[in-house]
Amino acid sequence: MSRHRLRILRPTFDAMLAHAYAEQPNECCGFLAGLAGVATHHFPLVNLLASPVAYEVDARELLTLQRTLRSLGIEEVALYHSHPTSAPIPSASDLARNGYGTSIPHLIVGPANDVRAWWLHETTFDVAEWSVE
Repeated sequence: MSRHRLRILRPTFDAMLAHAYAEQPNECCGFLAGLAGVATHHFPLVNLLASPVAYEVDARELLTLQRTLRSLGIEEVALYHSHPTSAPIPSASDLARNGYGTSIPHLIVGPANDVRAWWLHETTFDVAEWSVE
């Protein structure tokens, strides 16, 4: 996906927020998917670490997700996770564990549903433009 504005449909956005709330006090993680930078689908994943400060996804769950996306004819348009007790700003750990580079933006859900989007690099990050429709 090119670095254009991410657009998230309201039901997809609300599902992401509900997932973050349901996983408290631990971090949640998942993907938003669709086409051409428009998120139409929400795919919550299991945080294997069950931790309030980190997340890890099972490789088999990612493989299943890839198969599901192919069968639906859609692609990942954003990755998301939560910071239940801290600002939604990428941590050093978020940068170090970023396996997607700048191919998709990363949304972080902070306390009080404060959501921010970022393009993650190896050691830095930039604000990603996004909207909810």
